[in-house]
Amino acid sequence: RIAFDPVRGRLWVVCGHCFRWNLQPVEERDPALYELERAARDVGVVVTSTAHVTLLHAGRTLLVRVGAARLPERAWWRYGGELRRRRAAFGSAASKLTAYTFGTLQKLVELLGLGDGDVRIHWDDDPMADIIRWRRFGWAAWRGRESCPYCQSTLRALPYELSWWVYPLRDSEGRLELGVPCSRCDPWTPEHVHRIRGRTAEAVLSRVLAYQNVAGASEGLLRNASRAIEEVGSPEAYARDAVDRGQSLWKLGPTGAVALEIAVNETAESRAPTGVAGELEFLWRREEALARIMDEELTPLRVLEAHLGRLPVRLGRGGPDLHRLARGRGDR
Repeated sequence: RIAFDPVRGRLWVVCGHCFRWNLQPVEERDPALYELERAARDVGVVVTSTAHVTLLHAGRTLLVRVGAARLPERAWWRYGGELRRRRAAFGSAASKLTAYTFGTLQKLVELLGLGDGDVRIHWDDDPMADIIRWRRFGWAAWRGRESCPYCQSTLRALPYELSWWVYPLRDSEGRLELGVPCSRCDPWTPEHVHRIRGRTAEAVLSRVLAYQNVAGASEGLLRNASRAIEEVGSPEAYARDAVDRGQSLWKLGPTGAVALEIAVNETAESRAPTGVAGELEFLWRREEALARIMDEELTPLRVLEAHLGRLPVRLGRGGPDLHRLARGRGDR
């Protein structure tokens, strides 16, 4: 277990028996901080996080990264691995063989009039993607009863194949809703819709976006999606912006669909109880107070200045508190 703060230049080794945080000497931190930040970015799998602490698995090492990460970093940690796995699974030989075998059998039973009505494969478009989607998600993203406010017809299920045409909406209190076009009124008018409300709408939208992004995403696409969220300001702001556009999911395009999936998941996770991450943040605040005393009062000035001279070059960001300290201690 290793805890580190790349901005302030702190490094702790956490004891596996008593779980005390042991601050490492200043002169031994630089190479380790560089490698830990790279490991967190490239191979770290996020377990949980708060605004100040992120818990990651990096192989057999448990990392506690202190400091708020920018959205592209958080997005890559949280969703990069998942989207890469989707992409690899979608393009693997095993997936293709399974899809072709299932598709052949399904085509045969359809010709014999024995096909399953729930299996809908568009043979002229992208049958492999449809087969993988059906095997992974089934046919319906939601089941229930919602009435159309205009014609009073009842929606009992939202098939995934119609999910491209749903609209992210917002109720009078600003909460997310999902609008499903009413086939009896006008399927192309966003005002005439069945409304799926509350947390159910958020969960359904998350499943629908995972269905649509079943092929995963490249690193470039994920970076573009994260950048689009950053330009708006926050995941919540991006979700609101997607609602205000009044567009169906189909019109978002690949980047917009990935960005909205990230925004919806980020918004949902920000409301979740912090649990272990909250405990880690409490421990970090206590240990940071001790580390500040050790670094600012007990570390020789020559060692501190040498450390500060290397830190911005290696990590790209300096520790402002330590720089201010070095200037203040110059007279002593």
